[in-house]
Amino acid sequence: MTGTPGAAGGSASPALRLWRLREPGGSGVVLAIALGAGIASFAMNFWIPFIPLYMLDLGATSDANALFWVGVATSVQGVGRLVTGPMWGILSDRYGRRLMFIRALGFASATTAIAAVAREPWHIAIAFACQGIFSGFIPAAVALTSVSVPDSRLNSSLSLVTGAQYLGNTVGPAVGSVLAIVLGMRGAILAAAIMPALAAIMVIAIVPRDETRAPARPAPADGDAGEAGSASDVLPPPPNFWRSLGFQFFLALFFYFFLFGGTQLVRLATPLALADLQGDPDVEGIIGIAFTLAGIASMVGVLIVGRRWVSPGRFRLMLAGGCALTALAHVFLALSPAVAAYVVVFSAISLLQAAMLPASNTLIASNVPRERRGTAFGLAGSAQALAFIVGPMAAAWFAAISMNTGFVILGGLFLAVGALVLWRLREPTLEA
Repeated sequence: MTGTPGAAGGSASPALRLWRLREPGGSGVVLAIALGAGIASFAMNFWIPFIPLYMLDLGATSDANALFWVGVATSVQGVGRLVTGPMWGILSDRYGRRLMFIRALGFASATTAIAAVAREPWHIAIAFACQGIFSGFIPAAVALTSVSVPDSRLNSSLSLVTGAQYLGNTVGPAVGSVLAIVLGMRGAILAAAIMPALAAIMVIAIVPRDETRAPARPAPADGDAGEAGSASDVLPPPPNFWRSLGFQFFLALFFYFFLFGGTQLVRLATPLALADLQGDPDVEGIIGIAFTLAGIASMVGVLIVGRRWVSPGRFRLMLAGGCALTALAHVFLALSPAVAAYVVVFSAISLLQAAMLPASNTLIASNVPRERRGTAFGLAGSAQALAFIVGPMAAAWFAAISMNTGFVILGGLFLAVGALVLWRLREPTLEA
């Protein structure tokens, strides 16, 4: 009897078998990946609010010197991610995306532990450099998710993983500040070092190994069946793989880079813009409220707007429309007459950009073969690292000219990117 897909002994694909572990009584693969990414993001954001203060405790000679070392640390981290992202992606396709996710979580713990025992500011720079080179758990989580579900479930599953990341980013600084009061800064960082390792243990226990083989070739006609599914089907990629990456893949990669670059620029410019509107440089409380509301808006964008409206079959129209609305919002940001108006528009921008992020991940995944998605998201990790370098540089340039003019220019760029998406983006074919 011919087996039915999903039946015991049937012919369900590895992706379907992995997806069905999410059904009642199953292991919850996507939920476990999302939880692992969320816990790691939560922990990594514990000590973000007090890094400059920690630098002073470690011997930085002034506020400016502390910020200098923070800049050095974040720069070397970005360069490390930019250079090593593709390498980890290729290795994940060869040895497994689950293994690479576990590796990234483990190194997140190890590199944070280095920071917890640091004695000099340059030790933090070393910790960040090692984190940039060896960690990178978000691209690893996205790559693992992309091969753990049927393509028809890509967008909703990636929305869940991205939503968990945003939740960790939003809640982490608040919890970390409390822990710093209770445990001291070193104690808070040590707590942050433990949590990714616990997430890695959870992933080991729940998430099964992912498929690292290309689809098996049919047995030759002469009966030499030993060639089918043999070791020759395992990566490395064929020589023509890089040439096979077409315009649609690079368009999706560019869109992903642009979203992160625009987000980083506005986030860095917001404290200065709020201080100008308030007329007082001591606006820490307002800044905290603005970023908390923006974080909540981002989660709404990913988990509700992105999953419900920015869905396969209408990516082109929804992404182009999202860019147009974001462009308009940046103009409103430049024209905001008061702090309250700025915070509302800043939250709206955060919602719109977050809503488009899972779709950009889905487009990246759908434009490469399943067995090459680790490589694809390794490249995406490098694009994100480049955005984190370009964003601050653009923010500094806009601040030197006029921040409001910069917001208008950024709005114009969003409008242009939206027109490009409407003109050239092709809807992906996502098979069930």
